[in-house]
Amino acid sequence: MITKVRRTLTARNLLKKGDRVIVALSGGADSVSLLHVLLTLKDEFELTIMAAHVNHNLRGEESLRDEAFVADLCEAEGVELFVRNEDVNALAIKQKKSVELCAREIRYEFFEKLSKAYNAKVATAHTLSDSEETMLYNVARGTTLHGLCSIPYKRDYIIRPLLDVSREEVEAFCRENNIDFVQDSTNFSEEVCKRNKIRLSILPPLRSLNDGFHPNFYNLREDLLCVDDFLRYSAEEALKASECKFGFDASKLCSYHRAVVNYALALIVSRSGAKAENRHIKLCSELLRIGGVVALIGNHTAVCTQGIFRVVSDVKNEDFQVIPFREGLSFVYKGSEYFVKEITGDNKFNKKLASFCIGYDKISDDTVIRTRHEGDTFSPIGRGHTKPLRKLQNELKIPAEKRDTNLVVATGSTVLWAEDIGASAHGVMDKDALNGLCIYIKRGEQNA
Repeated sequence: MITKVRRTLTARNLLKKGDRVIVALSGGADSVSLLHVLLTLKDEFELTIMAAHVNHNLRGEESLRDEAFVADLCEAEGVELFVRNEDVNALAIKQKKSVELCAREIRYEFFEKLSKAYNAKVATAHTLSDSEETMLYNVARGTTLHGLCSIPYKRDYIIRPLLDVSREEVEAFCRENNIDFVQDSTNFSEEVCKRNKIRLSILPPLRSLNDGFHPNFYNLREDLLCVDDFLRYSAEEALKASECKFGFDASKLCSYHRAVVNYALALIVSRSGAKAENRHIKLCSELLRIGGVVALIGNHTAVCTQGIFRVVSDVKNEDFQVIPFREGLSFVYKGSEYFVKEITGDNKFNKKLASFCIGYDKISDDTVIRTRHEGDTFSPIGRGHTKPLRKLQNELKIPAEKRDTNLVVATGSTVLWAEDIGASAHGVMDKDALNGLCIYIKRGEQNA
């Protein structure tokens, strides 16, 4: 088992010499074995080993027993231990979440905090057996090919050194080395969580069909990881080629192989902060051809209009209060920072900024920054005519959900500058003008 873990750490690039590692230590066979293996490899990898335990207080005396066991183990091994004690049941009721989800969020919030505080990686004790359970669970609830890859070896600060080791190998390691551990009684109840049903009732018959179930699953997972890696690379290339101002060109995206398109759509959805199952991705694929909307998981909607695909948040943006337009103005709106800065004759005029600059001779005491109003008009530079701002936004394919929330600088109903368009003929700073105001926008992650 130590040989397997050493190979996993090296082949998957999970650790480098001198790393700090915090072991997520529940006290069960998997996490205790992980701690012992990493302590064995400590000098070889020049590691600093610590541990973290979360007492969820869900099993009464048993939870207290686990915490005491972990504390004694770490003291005996000279390992620094961090403990978080939380009444998860009460918190889940307060937050209106399932106990399982609440417990998981508490654990990973704790782990992330420790990782940042100690510049350390957090090692969890997920095994090959856990990976098998997760794959079947994902299949049952609906997943993409990426979901079939099951548990990743690493994600951000989390590493999983036991993913090539089965639960049977862990138990054998404990027996052979006289390693004590505690048993979580809820692991033997199918009523506690859905994964227990897979572990206790579904996987055993599958394993009985073939003694090589574990290595066969391992080989399948390796093939899936290779295919997934190739599809990710291809999808990234497709997204780069299809990206346009307000999303992704639907016709260009459609030109790629269906497998690449589906993977690309999954990436777009994930990066928007939404979630999607396989059925959502298939519906999004249809959107690329026929247009429309699809409701996603997590208060987001996939939209394809005017040939542009994007994912938008269903959360209503805050109302914007009208502000007098002046030099030095700065504020945050929709997650982005806005700045108004002066440009003077001392500065070299930058043509690239011209569409975002308004000459002082175009600004009056009545000039304000606000959202669009009914009756607003805009005069595009060089066209010699004026048209309703609403109509121009539509012609430029500005997404419908942005048109009423995008900011404008206006005097009355005459728009001098509009977000995603630039300055109008009534507001643009003339090349021979000496002074004016420039608008800069620092996009937040959600609007990048």
